[in-house]
Amino acid sequence: MEISPELFNQQRRPRFGTANPERMHVAFWEWMIRGSKDFSEIRGNPQFGGFGPCHARDVFKASTSRDEGPVWTFSRYGATRTVLPDGRVVCVGGEHEDFYDPDFCIYNDVVVFTPSNQVEIYGYPAEIFPPTDFHTATLVQNRLFVIGSLGYQHARRPSETLVHVVDLSGYGISRMRTSGEMPGWIYEHEAKFDPDGLISIRGGQVVREHNGKQVYQRNFDEYSLDVGTGVWRRVTNRKWHQFKIRQEDRKLFVLERHPSIEALLPDGAKILANSSLPPEFTRIAVDGIPLSLTVGVSSIEIIVEEDMPEEMLLRVADQIRATAEAAIHTKCTIEKS
Repeated sequence: MEISPELFNQQRRPRFGTANPERMHVAFWEWMIRGSKDFSEIRGNPQFGGFGPCHARDVFKASTSRDEGPVWTFSRYGATRTVLPDGRVVCVGGEHEDFYDPDFCIYNDVVVFTPSNQVEIYGYPAEIFPPTDFHTATLVQNRLFVIGSLGYQHARRPSETLVHVVDLSGYGISRMRTSGEMPGWIYEHEAKFDPDGLISIRGGQVVREHNGKQVYQRNFDEYSLDVGTGVWRRVTNRKWHQFKIRQEDRKLFVLERHPSIEALLPDGAKILANSSLPPEFTRIAVDGIPLSLTVGVSSIEIIVEEDMPEEMLLRVADQIRATAEAAIHTKCTIEKS
């Protein structure tokens, strides 16, 4: 497939669809998806993302000016790929890079790899299917239930949980109106369908509002959605606690400011067996209180998997704050999530 500079300039930008769905016949987009690989490699590799925007900019001598907008790409994070029984692979949404990148974009399309090695791209109006990333896509008969999203910051509604349904017979999308006790604005979670007609949700993170700002918390509980009625139910009610230690100057825990877990242990603390949380966490005990700890880029995260008096937990968190300050020689603060 040959793409001329003129065609690149005409088709380089992402755009929303005008129907539900609109079949997007855009040669440059398909060229970006196929990349230089054989189609069998594309179908069999869930990490494959075709050509990235940098490659396209190099080929067509395009500048990296933000004024020109992002270059459309299939190289994305937070997308889903679902293999159907008939051999189709259905890919939903995802984002490229982050806000600092000139090609940052969150997509709201559906890309289908057919058994006959064709690529079909479907677009949607944003009001039908908003830009969606870090969601789950769960196959239920001939429908795909797309649950959750991080999305653009201005579009988040922390009290809601997005549920969209893709009709796999024609790729139309509808919003499922739900009720009950839902997880909130959830993303990076897991979903599983069971024979009782329920989609179970666990893990991930939730965006909440606190003092007029968006804050990010880990989701400790499990929820279920009845796909027949649209009713959510909270399955667990774990009253766990979460703290974050940040540098006072808001710099990142990188290079010489990235302390080891051992450096964060207060006197008398012990490393315990593996944490029940994601593998990046280390389980320790401080003053006899078991907790899980991880050093991220922007914060040191502490999770206590028990309901305990907050004064006691703050005392333990303050001990870790002090060891962090000693390790990186920088003032740190504690946030209760």
